[in-house]
Amino acid sequence: MMTTSVSLPHQVAAKWRRKQRKIMRMALRNMRVQMRKHKVRRGVTRRYNRVPGERVIVTTRFTEAEYDALHFVAASLRISVSLLIYHLILMWKKASRRHRHNTHVTNYETHVTIWHPNAGIVTESLMVWPKTNNADFTLRAEPEKILN
Repeated sequence: MMTTSVSLPHQVAAKWRRKQRKIMRMALRNMRVQMRKHKVRRGVTRRYNRVPGERVIVTTRFTEAEYDALHFVAASLRISVSLLIYHLILMWKKASRRHRHNTHVTNYETHVTIWHPNAGIVTESLMVWPKTNNADFTLRAEPEKILN
């Protein structure tokens, strides 16, 4: 587990502290929603959680996979991880969404091609795969579903 901190509005910080593991079960669904609703942003400054009111810094623990996926999506959208977590908490607060099973899994990967003082070429990817009982499932089966 990796220990870090997030900045949250005071009114949701206590809920995050008490229910983080349960809320994180919805993280992949929330990231997929964010990726569907928003385009990759470049040439803009990072957006932070600007909900009015007092802020609280909350020490948080993530698995390496959770940490990498959250940072990948947040960096691609040019938002803070704290804002991504805030959106996740808002989604979790809707009781009807809480009881749905997670139907997908992820695979985050980093490929370093060049990394030295004169050049840096790093490729990150986050693949989202539907859970399936079919052992013969391959990427070639339905590429339009996976890529859309």
